[in-house]
Amino acid sequence: MNKFTSLLLAGLIIGNPVDAADCKSLALEEIIERYVEARGGHAAIESQTALRIRSTHHEGEWNPKFDYRTMKPGYMWIRATYDDGVVVEEGFDGDRGWEKWGDKTGEYVGGDAAKALNQGAMSPVHLYGLHHMEDLGAVVALKGCDEIDGKSFYVITVVSRFGTDIDYYVSSNEYRLERGRSVRPLHPTVDPTPITIEERWTDFREVQGVLHPFGYSMWNITTDERLSWLEVHSIERDEEAIVSTFAIPAD
Repeated sequence: MNKFTSLLLAGLIIGNPVDAADCKSLALEEIIERYVEARGGHAAIESQTALRIRSTHHEGEWNPKFDYRTMKPGYMWIRATYDDGVVVEEGFDGDRGWEKWGDKTGEYVGGDAAKALNQGAMSPVHLYGLHHMEDLGAVVALKGCDEIDGKSFYVITVVSRFGTDIDYYVSSNEYRLERGRSVRPLHPTVDPTPITIEERWTDFREVQGVLHPFGYSMWNITTDERLSWLEVHSIERDEEAIVSTFAIPAD
């Protein structure tokens, strides 16, 4: 079995969204504004320009240590260190996605692999928020409402130019972004077969004025199988990140 990485995480069972007219009488703009305030407000979110997340990733028999870094505008890098010492790196340098396996020469990637890396760099879960998506070239729309496990959500569709199209679930009481659903391959360079994946974000904690999820898991909706989850050790502002941090490693 191949070793591989993925930091796009989490969700569980889904229902069927009802028509937007059946939602509470809130416009998309008001829902997003309440979501921004629930995360900490515009000023706090804008003040974070780079983040570093350290965790242990659990997927099947693999439990690598993850070191994930992301920086505005649109950079990301991740290193997975396995128990046997093998190191796998992936990144998006602002223009192109790349990967490096062990001692092999790093290579640029395209297609779904590049989209997944770009999506990681632009995710509204980390540095950015749902209120940034239109400025990043996405089309954002209120799809409707849904109820999952007795909890109601606004379903906001983000059709992006830089990654997979995702339905985001914002809780109607706390206005937290708690789920994201998309159809895509789990690991495009290993198996390009698309599946319906739901990501779930839980255990929200404040990091320098901004609410971040410390709970991450990813589920296959069709089979109700948990694909992976993260044991997050720390989330902090990355004061050392520079553009070269995200470049493909030199030989």
